[in-house]
Amino acid sequence: MLTRRTALALGLAVPGLAGLAACGPNATGGGSGGGEDGSATLRVAWWGNPTRDQNTQDVADAYAEVAPDVTLSLEPGEWSGYWDKLATQTAGGDFPDVVQMDEKYLAEYGGRGALLDLAGAGLNTEDFAPGSVEVGELPEVGLAAINAGLNAFAFLINPVVFEEAGVEIPDDSTWTWDDLVETAVAITENTPDGTWGMTQMGTVQGLFQVYVRQAGQDQYKDGGAGFDLETATAWFEWTKRIQDEKACPDASLSVEDAAKSMDQSFFATGNVAMTVAWSNQVVAHDGLVPEGVVVLRPPSMTGSSADAALWYKASMYWAVSANASDPDAAVAFVDFLVNSPDAGKILSVERGVPGNLTVREAIIPDLDEANTKAVDYLDLIESELGGAPEITPQGGGQFEDILTRAGEDMLFGTLTPAEAGQRVLDELEAALA
Repeated sequence: MLTRRTALALGLAVPGLAGLAACGPNATGGGSGGGEDGSATLRVAWWGNPTRDQNTQDVADAYAEVAPDVTLSLEPGEWSGYWDKLATQTAGGDFPDVVQMDEKYLAEYGGRGALLDLAGAGLNTEDFAPGSVEVGELPEVGLAAINAGLNAFAFLINPVVFEEAGVEIPDDSTWTWDDLVETAVAITENTPDGTWGMTQMGTVQGLFQVYVRQAGQDQYKDGGAGFDLETATAWFEWTKRIQDEKACPDASLSVEDAAKSMDQSFFATGNVAMTVAWSNQVVAHDGLVPEGVVVLRPPSMTGSSADAALWYKASMYWAVSANASDPDAAVAFVDFLVNSPDAGKILSVERGVPGNLTVREAIIPDLDEANTKAVDYLDLIESELGGAPEITPQGGGQFEDILTRAGEDMLFGTLTPAEAGQRVLDELEAALA
């Protein structure tokens, strides 16, 4: 079941990666290899859902027309078991040739020699949006992965709840964190009991990162925590404030809401006016709200969206095994996935908005209104984006859980904001060690 929390977090720490040390450049590769006649068989692995599975099958069928000598062996999976399986395959020297990769685990695999440098292998990235290629670079590898789609952090608005409360939707080019709280409190006060202005956002990793970036820091720096205790404490003070002022539900209801499926969440049922999501989740939320969602930038500390410190995040990546059975064939297939307008029209924006601007332009005429909202949002913020953050270091995949535990204990009164901030730093340091 896809809950609101897992939709935002997308996963836990990758188990079993100690075995990756055995899968460096000298290990035996998976797949059946290439033939002297130019033929090749490639294993392609990804996690997803029925729609993504069908899109991937369709794009594989299209590639058969382009490269009839290449046989694609498709290995779909579900998020819950994907990383366990991939770690086991990797430890056993059976890593698929082409894999769908997540940012949280890119350093885990790249740092242990499992991924090919796509730039060194000749992947063409000249048509990609500025700043979108760098999100797949690792110092020890090079271009460890290329984004399969882009997204950015966003606020989602249910306009019906705003209308019922008689509250205007804020101007997202000028609103501040205080404006957000005041707007949410007004909605709570002007609607019946059981309706609130916003979800409890204090345990959401993406918004936490927006906040610390606006404070001139970041989630990671040089492989360690990139934020200090003062900023973490300020974050948890804000988290406590929105609960104390009843801008959002209380701790018990917020924990309950985070565990619900997306279609049963307070936002989807009209009990909350504002929530947060990555922009590639706009479509799913839009279909759950009767009049559709309004997509806004997050607030800023200065009252200027130019200081919102947003960034391109790869919704997911394509990567090639450092021991691919036929590296040239594997890179050529990835090139087709990310650079071909024909492939783009099949894949659309289900994996995120294409980073290749030529592909993006080609698919726009075929997009429905919900998908167009996600594309328009990325276009809107493009000139305001900050630099790409440091890739999540090994062990950093645990951060969402660390933030959630500390935040919930603070909301239930077990910790003070300062103690919650210190715990996050201590547990993150331990995870990264």
